[in-house]
Amino acid sequence: MQIKRPVTVVAIVTEQFKQQLIQEVEESIQQVDAGIEALDSQARRYLLQLQTADMAQAGAFRRQVDAEKAKQEGVKAELQARLEESQKLEVNSEFPRGTLESFVELTVGDNLIERLGRAEIVVKDDVIIEIRGE
Repeated sequence: MQIKRPVTVVAIVTEQFKQQLIQEVEESIQQVDAGIEALDSQARRYLLQLQTADMAQAGAFRRQVDAEKAKQEGVKAELQARLEESQKLEVNSEFPRGTLESFVELTVGDNLIERLGRAEIVVKDDVIIEIRGE
């Protein structure tokens, strides 16, 4: 019988990996900033139209915009924390990059815990250098 199990992808930190990770996070922060600016701009225009028609609806819309903006600011704060973490990474340390799924073959007599145990693929600059818990 085959069943799925999670496999963690672990990256060995190199200068190249560290710079790539920092760049990815910085780009994400820029995208969030651009989204916040676009939301503000669109909201201001729509609010001007609403205020002339219905003040109650304008107030409700403003609260929705503020809630969305707060949510985006939270995302930005998380990204900034990830950026700081990324900048502090030490070369040759291990960094969990994500999770994949693989199939494992089970047969009668197998130790289920061992077969489903932790599996990892270790990469260095995107090249697999080790497979753990195969």
